[in-house]
Amino acid sequence: MPSHALDEGVRQIITQYPGCSEDIARHCLEKFMPPDPPSDDDDAQSQLDHDDNNQVGSDTANEVESQYEIIDKDYPWMPKLPILQVPDGFNTTGPRDSTVVDVGEILAAVQEGRFDTDSLRKYLGYYSGEILNVQLNADVDGYPAMFYIVSTNNSGIIREWIKHGGDPNTTWGPDAFPVIAFSVLNGGRTMAEASRTLATLLRFGADPRAIPKFFYDPYSRDLPNDGPTEEELDNNDAPKKWCTTDAGAHLARSLSLSQRYDLYRASKIQPHSGREKELLTRQGAEEVLGLHQMIVAQSIATRWLQKKLLAYLARQKNKPLVLVFAGPSGHGKTELAQRFRDLMSLESHTVDCTNVKQDVELFGPRPPFSGNENGSALNNFLVRKAGERCIVFMDEFEKTSKDIQNTLLLPFQDGKYEDRRTGKSIDCSKSIWILATNQLDGVIQAFCKTNEQVLFYSEDEDAQDKLVEKLCRQLRKEFVGHFGAPLGGRITEILPFLVFAAPESAVIVHKALMDLETELARRVHLALNKDQDVYVGNISMRIKNDASVCSTIANEEYDKQTGARSIFLAVERLVADPLVGQYLKDGDMFDEGQETTHFVIDRNVDGEVEVRLAVQ
Repeated sequence: MPSHALDEGVRQIITQYPGCSEDIARHCLEKFMPPDPPSDDDDAQSQLDHDDNNQVGSDTANEVESQYEIIDKDYPWMPKLPILQVPDGFNTTGPRDSTVVDVGEILAAVQEGRFDTDSLRKYLGYYSGEILNVQLNADVDGYPAMFYIVSTNNSGIIREWIKHGGDPNTTWGPDAFPVIAFSVLNGGRTMAEASRTLATLLRFGADPRAIPKFFYDPYSRDLPNDGPTEEELDNNDAPKKWCTTDAGAHLARSLSLSQRYDLYRASKIQPHSGREKELLTRQGAEEVLGLHQMIVAQSIATRWLQKKLLAYLARQKNKPLVLVFAGPSGHGKTELAQRFRDLMSLESHTVDCTNVKQDVELFGPRPPFSGNENGSALNNFLVRKAGERCIVFMDEFEKTSKDIQNTLLLPFQDGKYEDRRTGKSIDCSKSIWILATNQLDGVIQAFCKTNEQVLFYSEDEDAQDKLVEKLCRQLRKEFVGHFGAPLGGRITEILPFLVFAAPESAVIVHKALMDLETELARRVHLALNKDQDVYVGNISMRIKNDASVCSTIANEEYDKQTGARSIFLAVERLVADPLVGQYLKDGDMFDEGQETTHFVIDRNVDGEVEVRLAVQ
């Protein structure tokens, strides 16, 4: 939409809805308004593209349209949600009557952007669970409430709605159109936003099998623009009435590599038992069941972490949980620790072990030494969280000294710690310690090479677990050999982080590209303070044949020694730098209202990744 038309649309919305901010109005227009109609030249180019749609590097009819533009044409299989009206006097701080839920009012306020995650949680908290379980799944103007929630693409809003009773498996219409298919076709402003929406639904129990397996198993291939044939669908999965030829074609064009990976991975997860769910719910850790949806790869480490946590919580032991995350740099140790912390809703403290060499640097001096009254960051954290569950993450643990390791023996063994400021004994029995180390890399990489087929390409979890148990026995011996038996004997479990399989490394490339797209989608801004200027913005970036593009980069650039870091550097060099270079040549001056510049990432006739301006 041209900038002048966008500004006029924003003005009209604010006039009609005085409570709506300019940012919300602009977001709604950008998300729900259709793209500009193509010119005659575009139509001619479209026909050429259709004729050459099997040629590597050819353009497509929709080259300048976002892959994640909402489908607002008259497709009978696609829900077309109305804009709901917020009644006068509606207050997001609390309902007028906690026994009557007007879900239409709540959805209208959600649509208008009046709720953020925290305010929605508090608002829904005024009602009893019995009332919400029914009302949050009611139909409003012919559409299930969950569809309105998913259309926001706000993962926090979606999360709270489901946690209070919303059904992530709800469907619409006589053909049972699933809400996860709607989330894909509805899309988002960026690939990352669309991906987060789907991942949130899957993490909270949406069944990936509502979408035919053709679209994600295998996930690491380019889907045909025309979607599957009826024969391919019938041979692949049970028929689904909603997935017509037309709907399947749009779904194939909308699903990104990351979304296909999330669907595939969710489809392979074994359902959890009622006892496992109840245990985690009673311990306030129910979201850990969705840990596998939070990071790319490391499915074995994630599964073992869940199993170890379940056993630890079930036994109610007053003893710390001490875990070693072992594996090469850049393969997800820090990310898994962060995601685990978030899903457990725990406070954490991170120690960079490269910066501490002595006991006093980590915990602080004891009396009567100078500065003992100040303690240290870790000392004060442990004291503040005494008797409570918390996480201490020690990165690059192999760089700690014997002095530090000896001081950790008592906290690891009995959960006892002495406050360096007062000498008072502190209860750390509920603390979770995560020690990340690269010390065992050689053993892990050799093991991956020897057992590649089972570890990376088999779906037999029992066979994988038997191999990993064998690996862990070897890792424990190596750990004791390096750190000593006193410390090794206090480790609860060692979780190995494996190198990436080829398809997984391609997904990490896609993640890097999603991050780049989010950066490019910012608005150009020239501020009074030049340090706040945004020069690179108003850019759309489309990846054509994303599996091929991402696999090409991953196959050429992934380094097992540096992991994801090598991939992110490659995306900077091969995509970001050429794109920004072309963007800077594409205009005379920066303008906060400048038209969007469209780029396509594709492979050329030589199979090399290229960045080009989209044909307009």
